[in-house]
Amino acid sequence: MLIATSGPSPAFLVDMRRLLPLAAALVAAAAFAPTAGAATWSAPQTVSAPHTFAGPLLPTTTGAGALVAAWEWQDNVGNDARGGAATATRPAGATAFGRESTALDGLADLEPYASGQTLGLAAQGLPGRSGATGAILYRLKVVFSSGSTRTLATVPLIGRPQLATAARSTTALVTWIEVTKTSSGAIRRIVRAVDRRNGRWGSPYTLSGQGRADTITAAADARGDQVVAFVRQGELLARVRRAGHSWGSIQRLTTATGPTQWQLASGVSEVGQVRVVWRRHQLRQSAKPGRTALESAALLVGRSRFTTAQTLTPDGVSASFRLIPIPGGWAVATVETTTGGPRPALHRTPPGGGSQFRPVIYAAPARGGIRGADLSFDAGLGAITVAWIQPLPGQDGDGQALAATLPAGSTAFGPIEEASPPEAAHEVRLLQPPGAVGRPLALWTARPEGTGPSIPIAQIRTVVRSAERRP
Repeated sequence: MLIATSGPSPAFLVDMRRLLPLAAALVAAAAFAPTAGAATWSAPQTVSAPHTFAGPLLPTTTGAGALVAAWEWQDNVGNDARGGAATATRPAGATAFGRESTALDGLADLEPYASGQTLGLAAQGLPGRSGATGAILYRLKVVFSSGSTRTLATVPLIGRPQLATAARSTTALVTWIEVTKTSSGAIRRIVRAVDRRNGRWGSPYTLSGQGRADTITAAADARGDQVVAFVRQGELLARVRRAGHSWGSIQRLTTATGPTQWQLASGVSEVGQVRVVWRRHQLRQSAKPGRTALESAALLVGRSRFTTAQTLTPDGVSASFRLIPIPGGWAVATVETTTGGPRPALHRTPPGGGSQFRPVIYAAPARGGIRGADLSFDAGLGAITVAWIQPLPGQDGDGQALAATLPAGSTAFGPIEEASPPEAAHEVRLLQPPGAVGRPLALWTARPEGTGPSIPIAQIRTVVRSAERRP
């Protein structure tokens, strides 16, 4: 089962360019000490080599129980810049990640594939080459964990391409937005796709050939059900392909009511329920304030039409959120602005496959600057852990990865826990190692040696780190 996310202009590198001494941050961090009785987290393991910039993190769990993390990196800036991508694996049953290895340049996504494998998708820009519309050409490539690669297409691409796979399945779907020109000279942004079935990649085909698409997401399950959702000229649309069938017709999930930016996420559960969640950023107009809402719709098993869109939060939702499956339903983590300030938030659907999300549950009190929420589900305990970044003074907008756990059957989170030290952590992601009951794993990017404007660019050291929860 795959969860996919997409936004209008995803960043490929973590940009943390100014640094201050760590000592000041350690003093400031005292105000954010965890509540008495909170679980501890293991000492951090440094997973990556140091780089000037690193991220975003692309973690996944394979069908065989291994944990895999990938990230892009860059050293230096300007004409001296060089970059690439890297990956590291923690085998099933192990307690630490192995050595970092080279990944495909331009890595855009990494997902589980078949039994114990992974499949990566890269978009490699071709400087100086463009299509008929003038858009830059990109080479779309996939790489298997065995090391074999294949070029799927060379296309004038915009945005981030999407990879949809599922553990224990050998099918895969790659989708993207391609810039084309009609015979009359009109510019279109169409939705294209190519899939892998029966051990072979097919030829690219068109899912939406009209108008101008802006944002896209795709997901699949192990049975072969697939969904692609995309925004086209102010409408959020979706197409679903059930296992053994062709693609269904385009369905409209919602419509913009003015200038709007979108972030999308999608998933297909183990029983075939399709879920699309989106953030609607309705821009401010002269007589109308802007808003940032979180909304969702589902295609229930046995139905042919999506449910009416539900508003989870009408305003104040952060630009990033995470959607994961839980038994009989779904969970979404985000950061939402309340009267007191931003708070890490959790939305859940009820057990039994219901389509409506329950009221929000907050994982922590409001604190200035909270951002970047992620979550994981522990099947052994039925618990949900949410993690987020709490910025700290003197760390250039970065700070510490904090976490809290919602026990099964509870409506209140437990104490706040320190997943990372106060080390200029910038991004945090959670994984649940199979069989590691009560021990989710956090991955984050950070600058443990400090942050501040006095450090020359050549001395900046950003690393990927990890730690495991200890109940």
